[in-house]
Order: sequence, then structure tokens, then C-alpha cells
Amino acid sequence: MERLQKIIASRGFCSRRQAENLITQGRVKVNGEVIKELGSSFDPNVEIQINNKELKKVEEKVYYLFNKPRLVLTTMSDPKGRPTVADYFKDSKIRLFPVGRLDYDVSGALLMTNDGEFANFVMHPRYEFRKTYQALCKGNVSKVQIKNLINGVIIDDSYKTKALYANLIKYDPKFDESIIELTIAEGKKHHVKKMLIAADIYLKKLKRTQIEFLEIKDVEIGKFRPLKFHEVKQFYGLYSSGPKKKGI
Repeated sequence: MERLQKIIASRGFCSRRQAENLITQGRVKVNGEVIKELGSSFDPNVEIQINNKELKKVEEKVYYLFNKPRLVLTTMSDPKGRPTVADYFKDSKIRLFPVGRLDYDVSGALLMTNDGEFANFVMHPRYEFRKTYQALCKGNVSKVQIKNLINGVIIDDSYKTKALYANLIKYDPKFDESIIELTIAEGKKHHVKKMLIAADIYLKKLKRTQIEFLEIKDVEIGKFRPLKFHEVKQFYGLYSSGPKKKGI
């Protein structure tokens, strides 16, 4: 017997966390009966419907590294008709969904998959996967501001957060713009944006360049590449000895 949300995730409909939302919203049926209790367990082969459509087992699990453009929503549909990541996977015969989120106005590295358990693992806060960003900022960002990001800043009124790494890459005096790079291991909503505001850094544009060891430098904007088997395996291997964060 397995929890219903785990069965849904294993069939590739969405992550386990998203499945929990579907259950509590009353959008999931098991053997024709609506189930709203998150603790409900069933046989893994049970008949499931989501939004009155049968949920079949996943025959093939796929994983992609996608270079999301700016002004694209990290969802598979939008009632307002705005561009979504689904628009870039129209030719895929397999239902995919994004792993985690990337703001509408932020470009860069985003994982896409149909493996709900993999998505749940990568998004779980206990593992704290590293994400690296490049920020185009107004003005000449100082060493003090960079140091503040590393030592820690306060966001959301009382939460202290630190960059694992931060550095000024370039300052362009002609346009009075700086490019800084920073790596974090947390994922609160608008996390990097809030850190920069707290460090008194004026953000103009933000890009995620890396998720752990996966870099997007060879993936064009709006394009994606499949992950190799060893890359998927490496994600799990990073934490094979437990949830404690390894050195960077």
C-alpha cells in the first residue's frame, strides 16, 4: 500500500507536493470515489482519475534541462493565455511538468520531467540543492555589498539567509551596470530578488545559470536537452549518505 500522492507522482502527472494540492481540492478519484484525505493509502495499481480523466502508468521517464526565456510562466497552462513552458514542449508525446519554479521575469535553468518522485526529491527543502544566478544590476556593486550577501541578509522581516558564493563579475562604466554571480541553497519565493534588495542592490535582470552541476551555457534560450542517465543518477548520489549538505 502506498500514499495516494506518491502513486500519482510515480505515474508522472506531477510532483508529490502538487498531487497533495489536487487531493485536497477534491480533484482526485480512486475507483470512482473522490478522495480528499492526504493520509489515504492504496494499492499502486489502483484506478485513479484526475479531473475525471484516467491516470495511466508512466511507460518512460524523461528528464530535460530547459533554458527558460524571460516573460514565460513556469506552469503548463495559463487561464489568461500568457506564454508558458508548455509552449516549448508541444511536440512531446509525454506529459511533462517543471521541477520547482522560476519567476516569470527570470530566465535560465529549469528542469522538466514526467518523474514525480525525482521532482519531489529535487524540490524537497531538506536537500538544499545549489542554484547559481547571474544578476544584471544598476550601478557599481561594491565589495561591501557582495560581502553582505555572503555574511547574510534579512528577508521576509526576520529570516536571515546567506549566499554560498557571491562575486562581482564585471562592471561596465559606460552603462553604469554590474554583473554579479551568486549561489544559494534555498528556494523561498523571490529569494534572490529579496536578497539583493536587502543588500541595497538594484536588480535589472536575473538569470539562473546552473542547478548543482548542470549548466545552461550550451543550451540556447528557449531550447532544452535531455539529461544523461549518469546526470540523473548523480542528483541522487549527491545525497546518498543522507540529507546533510556536502561541501561545495
